[in-house]
Amino acid sequence: MIFETVGNKEKPAILMLNGSFSTGAGLSHIAEMVSDEFYVILPTYDGHHENGGSFTTRDDQAEKIISYLKKEGIEHLALVQGASMGAEIALTLASKMPRAGITVDQYLFDGGPFFHFSGWFRAIMRMKFKSMVHQAQHGSYEEITERFSRNKMVQWMIHGDISPYKWFIKGLADSALYMSDASIGRESDACYTFDYPAASGEEQKKYLFIWSTNEPAFKSYKKIRKHYPDAKYWSPGDLGHCGDISRQPDNYAAFLRKLGKKEWKEKTW
Repeated sequence: MIFETVGNKEKPAILMLNGSFSTGAGLSHIAEMVSDEFYVILPTYDGHHENGGSFTTRDDQAEKIISYLKKEGIEHLALVQGASMGAEIALTLASKMPRAGITVDQYLFDGGPFFHFSGWFRAIMRMKFKSMVHQAQHGSYEEITERFSRNKMVQWMIHGDISPYKWFIKGLADSALYMSDASIGRESDACYTFDYPAASGEEQKKYLFIWSTNEPAFKSYKKIRKHYPDAKYWSPGDLGHCGDISRQPDNYAAFLRKLGKKEWKEKTW
């Protein structure tokens, strides 16, 4: 795992966790927008970079993030944000932070696919994700984008024009070259074997879950609400998977600013 940072370390810290098959740098456009007020930490998971080994589990990635924070002397985070599978790693991380002695003011779980599916479904998704990553392992950025614009699974998730997702495609193109089929399979399983770690009522009050109401991951809402009844829930509308961060980056950066300063006041469900 490698870590990139944006901004001044003397500022309040934000940890941003990218989704599957991408790099931390894929979120750097948002990080740059808030770097005047925050120190932003962008991990790139194991198996996604040169000499990066293999992706293992959500739990292992969370432990490595905690080890990095401790090594850097970071004992407090204003915000932990996770997108897509990054939201699942963020929620796994949230269950470990109190024991690690690291305090966090707010958590944002954006578009998390918090499912635990049977083996046959996971096998299908492993094949689909391997095909998707293989499409990003050759050709120019423009050629990869064109392939993805015709990819049925991608369209199922995003609902429409792929151009706003250039941050994800760039991250995928950068990481795909280093991803083995074994890593892809384990990462796919990490998406769909979520185990809902326990959290106290007080910790849950720091949690904000958001989904676009037309993204497939939104179907995990009822299950999540059952496990985290004291959390907050909100939707930016019908924008597709992680559509707010993709289609409205300026608004998303303003949203993160407010969360990081505990100023976000939107009505939740």
